[in-house]
This record gives sequence, structure tokens and C-alpha cells, in this order.
Amino acid sequence: MLVEGGKSRSGGLCVYIRDAQCWNARLVYQQCSPLAEFMIIKCRPFYLSREFSSILLVAAYIPPSSTTNRSEALYELHQHISEQQTAHTDAFLILAGDFNHANPKSVFPQLHGHINFPTKGKNILGNVYTPHSGAYKALPLPHMGASDHTTVMLMPAYRPKVKAVRPAKKVVRVWPEGSTEALQDCFATTDWSIFKQAGIYNDITDHQEYTETVTSYTRKCIDDVTVTKPITLRANQKPWLTGDVHRLLRERNAAFRAGNEAGLRTARANLSRGIRVVKREHSRRMADRFTRNHHG
Repeated sequence: MLVEGGKSRSGGLCVYIRDAQCWNARLVYQQCSPLAEFMIIKCRPFYLSREFSSILLVAAYIPPSSTTNRSEALYELHQHISEQQTAHTDAFLILAGDFNHANPKSVFPQLHGHINFPTKGKNILGNVYTPHSGAYKALPLPHMGASDHTTVMLMPAYRPKVKAVRPAKKVVRVWPEGSTEALQDCFATTDWSIFKQAGIYNDITDHQEYTETVTSYTRKCIDDVTVTKPITLRANQKPWLTGDVHRLLRERNAAFRAGNEAGLRTARANLSRGIRVVKREHSRRMADRFTRNHHG
């Protein structure tokens, strides 16, 4: 990589991850050029807030020689990070490294820097950026070995959404099995002409009263065949999480508590399959919504 970067000595990137914290880290992209060196690592620690599916850890180094091509170096970084963010929409992004005089916020305005003290001499050359301003508290530590950069310790300060935002109560309508057929039978046996006759005065049809009467009757029929129940919405709840997924989760948990290994394997497979289906349906609905808004 040093040869590809145009340097004969020094430079290079290295990331260490403790096995006790995370053992599934994998390199998803790396690049080394005279403009910039960076690698993107995807991992999921054992302890991670529910609203995040994984972590995208980006280690970057923009050499001082890229001063004249600073925008090109940041463009390369932005392009490949954006591709990974598109592929992993729920991932938490951490961008760390030595940027010298380049400012990643020029291409990532939504990121927040967490280091506000000099990291080399009187300059802040290294920094750590995340999308959340209060994610970490940075503390300076002595230099490691013969390094001329200050060591930085980041203390987690992020407060999960489930604790920062109160749960919301909502009443939803549930359609029991057979309710759709019952509603269709109700409509099929209804004499709709009586509503029109009730809205006629002096041979003139009052369309507003006619509409309100039919709407009230339709609403009553729906109330007769359905039930309502209160639910709790939490801030970290996934938008694709449906009743079917909750049912599959309960089946998996029940098989685990019962110690049924064969049933647990089946329940886990059904859960994975069910999650893939609802995610696909949610993505299709979102795409249709954007398409309608675009053409509307």
C-alpha cells in the first residue's frame, strides 16, 4: 500500500478491535492513493443500541501533500462512504483519522467532530466524526511511544433514543380473521338507495348529507367487524416491525425457553425469513411512495 500511495516510508493505516467487544469485523473497502488512504470496516459489537444495525468504522489518512488536491481527496472519501451508507442505512458511522488541513465537514456537513483540543503541536490534525453531536466525550492522553500525535480516548456519551424519547401511546384497529368477508357481506346486503332517498329534499339531493350518511354507516360497519387496541410506540422501533415479526419472535423465545433445539432452529429460520420478507415489502412501499411524490 505504501508503494501505491507514492511513499517510500511512513504512513499506512491500522485498526485494532478487541475480540471481547466484537469478533465479526470485516473489511468492506480499502483504498490507497497519493490523495488519500482509508479503509472501511463493518462490524457489530456485542453491545449496540437497538436503533443501529452495525457500525461503519472508517480510518482515514490524508497526507499533507494532498493540500492542493484537498477537494479530490475528500471526494474519494465521500463517494465510498456514501456507497456503504446506502448499503447499510441503519449503520452508525465513525470517521476517524489524520486529515491534516482537510475538513471532512465540507463534504459531510451532517457529521460532528468530537475533538476540540490540539492533537499535534497547536493544531487539530486528527479528529473523530459521527452523525451525533453528543456521541462521545474526548480526553487527551500522553503520546504512545515516539509518536508526535496526542493519544485520544473517547468515552461513550450517546444516549439511546429509547431513553431520550418517551414512548408514545396509539390506538390501532385490528382486523380479526374473517372480518373482511363479514364486511363484504354487510355491504352486499345493504340497500344503498335508502341513503340517497334520505338526502333528497324537494327533489334536490343534498350531497353533503348524502356523503356523511354513507360515511357514518360505513364506519359503523367497520367498527362492528373489527376491534381496537392500544399499542406503545418506542423511538427505537423499526418501521418494518410488524405483527407477524412479533409473532415469530414470540415463537423463537418460546422454543428457547422450552429447550427445544429442533424447534429453536426452525423458529430462527422462520424469523430470519419473515424479517427479509417484511423488509423487502417496506422497501417496496417506500420506493412506491417516493415514485408517487415524484410524479405527483
